[in-house]
Amino acid sequence: MKVLIVGGGMVGLAFAMALRHVSASTEVTVLEARVPPSGTPSPLDSRASALNLVSRDILSVWGVWPAIIEQAGVIQQIHVSNQHRFGSSVLEPSDVGSDDGSLGFVIENHYLGRALLSRAQELGVVLAAPVDVRAVQRGDLSPGVVLASGETLSADLVVIADGSQSSLRQQLGIPIDTRSPGQRAVVANVLFDAEQRGIAWERFTPHGPLALLPLPGGSGSKGSRFNVVWSMPKDAALALEATDAPHFCEALQDAVGWRLGKVLDVGTRTGWTLDRVLAQEQSRPGFLLAGNAAHGLHPVAGQGLNLSLRDAWQLATSWGATTTQAEPDFIAAMINRFVGAVREDQDRTVSATDMLSTLFAQRGLLLDLPRDLALAGLDTMSPLRRYIARRGTGVGSQLRAGRQSS
Repeated sequence: MKVLIVGGGMVGLAFAMALRHVSASTEVTVLEARVPPSGTPSPLDSRASALNLVSRDILSVWGVWPAIIEQAGVIQQIHVSNQHRFGSSVLEPSDVGSDDGSLGFVIENHYLGRALLSRAQELGVVLAAPVDVRAVQRGDLSPGVVLASGETLSADLVVIADGSQSSLRQQLGIPIDTRSPGQRAVVANVLFDAEQRGIAWERFTPHGPLALLPLPGGSGSKGSRFNVVWSMPKDAALALEATDAPHFCEALQDAVGWRLGKVLDVGTRTGWTLDRVLAQEQSRPGFLLAGNAAHGLHPVAGQGLNLSLRDAWQLATSWGATTTQAEPDFIAAMINRFVGAVREDQDRTVSATDMLSTLFAQRGLLLDLPRDLALAGLDTMSPLRRYIARRGTGVGSQLRAGRQSS
């Protein structure tokens, strides 16, 4: 069997690795438009991703976790609050029965991407880069892609993981559901002068959610690094991206207060528009959408990459189950099994992130008081707090149970 994966980012590499892990006889080639970056960015200029406990388990089974554990920041608490309001709550490892005192992890993308690529190549995945894929090949011919050079590559399955603005998805005629909250995310690494205590901060401001994710190490001095993901109206975000470091630090200080001490410095700021893009279908005969091409989520709660890693695991599971049952139309049966397996998880995750992204967006007396009471009540309503914590970390899910028994 031959599989082509269009897109060599973290999601594309995860899908490639998952397939090779379950089927060493499957030929997997990843087509990536850019040469993988080299070098190590400045500690304040790197970008990072949040990994929950299920993702840690998946990466452990694939043999990736040992390569990145030393570079991962550990989330030991999650503090949720509403700016200028009294409601707040703290999620603890005891809420999920975590045996190592963690609720999740934060890993810089250059570490994670290199570890995924290295392990994928160890498993026999072929990376072809730079390769410019221009079109899909459909019809009576085998599924495949057409390159800018005019060359055509065919396979039994083509996985499209080229991002939320995928032109290949459009060529397949797969419609999308777009939800635009009119916001943009500003992303940067920031240095505070307080000691790093492993707390992830989710703060709902009048403009949108603000997440502070703990990163390991400082920046050549005392203090603590955090990866900031700050959602706000587009014009305000663009202005904040363009402003100088002192003004950015001043605005951030006003938004988060002084619990982490003084904001000392900020690195390069980047941003993207927060349009949620959801494919109404995930497949066509011989083709499958993955990652943001299938579901581009709002960054609140950091579920995007975690959902894609679960999808990759389910693809491998579906592949193995279809092989065991020796079904005649293998690819069609495998795709149907995969789509059925991931639908509930995807729908639930999309609905949850949509709700969180809008729940605190509107302000007013009739809305603020119930939200304040709900946040404050989580600290006293242990069953509800534990349920929310377990949903966010994946503890107790069938997927995690399968991971532990692997």
